[in-house]
Amino acid sequence: MRDTLERQQTEPDEGPARFNKRRLIRWIAILTIGIIVVLAVWQDPLYARL
Repeated sequence: MRDTLERQQTEPDEGPARFNKRRLIRWIAILTIGIIVVLAVWQDPLYARL
């Protein structure tokens, strides 16, 4: 009877993962878009249209 009344000792729950898959995909997308924008401006600078 005593075994059923005692609480099991378990390890504390870990927090959320620091780098989960969704966050990694978001950062890759942001970096890719940023690189494409920089290359586009570098090829055809906005000040050249004056």
